[in-house]
Amino acid sequence: MSDSKSVSMPPHLWEALELMSSEMGVPVDSLVSQAVFTLARLNGYVVPGRASEGAGVQSPAPAASALASQVASGGRTSALPARQPSAPPGIKARAQVQPEPEPEPDLPPEEDDNPFDQQDDQNYDAPQDEEPPPEENYDEPEPEPEPEPAPRARGGGVTLTLFVTGRDPYRMTSDSFNIGRGKSCDFVIDSNRVSREHVRISKEGNDFILEDLNSSNGTFFGPAKEKISKRKIKDGDEFTLGTEKIKFQIRK
Repeated sequence: MSDSKSVSMPPHLWEALELMSSEMGVPVDSLVSQAVFTLARLNGYVVPGRASEGAGVQSPAPAASALASQVASGGRTSALPARQPSAPPGIKARAQVQPEPEPEPDLPPEEDDNPFDQQDDQNYDAPQDEEPPPEENYDEPEPEPEPEPAPRARGGGVTLTLFVTGRDPYRMTSDSFNIGRGKSCDFVIDSNRVSREHVRISKEGNDFILEDLNSSNGTFFGPAKEKISKRKIKDGDEFTLGTEKIKFQIRK
């Protein structure tokens, strides 16, 4: 004697039930039984592990349990998961039901500590206004005396200045001076093309005379390199001692 009973159900649920039965390989009765069993257990009418009195409730496959609860909750479109390939005939597909993760407790939001705020929280005494120190009377430094000009050569205040490339100008301050490679000369030119005592410059009245002192490599005048032994110097004249050039300037 069969104890089956008819159940009325909306058409869209029937369609979902038949689709589930076809794809999962589970009979329609088993899916309905699992859905009723799940609803009864959630509401406390069935205790798991205890057989109910009277006819026993057939325990459907686990996959039917998971999907039946979704069918009971709504329509086909929102309740059904994405389709999966059908299981081979005779083999029931089992859906692995994973436990839902426990919600994490809400933690109070962390506050970013500002080290400057901590300083403000401390009992910090602002510095009191201090009286400025008394102004001291500083004596202004006395201006340094200007250096005295070099003594001019005797005779009318006419001066002669010697120029050599890479050297400071040399002003004649006596009646005569020697130019050469030797350390005893008044103006030393460190070149092996210049003799130890190459020329002498002497002042005669308002004139200046250049005289060669029997140098080894000779003394030459002007761009034409005219060899000389003695010559009066004019403003702007250029002479060559061996291979070293010197130039003179005369100012009144």
